[in-house]
Amino acid sequence: MRSFLLKNKSPIVKWGLIPDGVMYQGKIPEVYNLAISPTPGIIIVDVDVDIEKNKNGFENIPHNLLKELETTFNYSTKRGGKHYWLKYTGTKHLGNKTSNKSIDLRTEKGYVVYWHTEPIENCLGRIKETSEQLNEWIEGLFCYKVK
Repeated sequence: MRSFLLKNKSPIVKWGLIPDGVMYQGKIPEVYNLAISPTPGIIIVDVDVDIEKNKNGFENIPHNLLKELETTFNYSTKRGGKHYWLKYTGTKHLGNKTSNKSIDLRTEKGYVVYWHTEPIENCLGRIKETSEQLNEWIEGLFCYKVK
């Protein structure tokens, strides 16, 4: 896991060069946001909501899986979406991808804005493992497909 600052949604450093385990320390300056790139094995399901564009990713998540997602570490985003942090137990290669369902996936190749107020280091113990059913749903949305 690594973290760095964003300004206007853009990294202020070449974040891919930051070694795993290096975390931003200190107070976040006012015009910046903290971004976190998860460590391998951790995925973030990013559910988007955009009222103006009539998009709501929550409508595309089966109820039983949404209940499971709510048990893992998560926090609300600026527009009312959520970031769900999970330990992926599946065996497929997941990409850092978007979907047409207002649900995105972030892996170690990507990052999310960290909107939560508690330091991530204090929240790692709340990240749950994915069930087989959740794996199937995630893989259906985000596995690379060979043509």
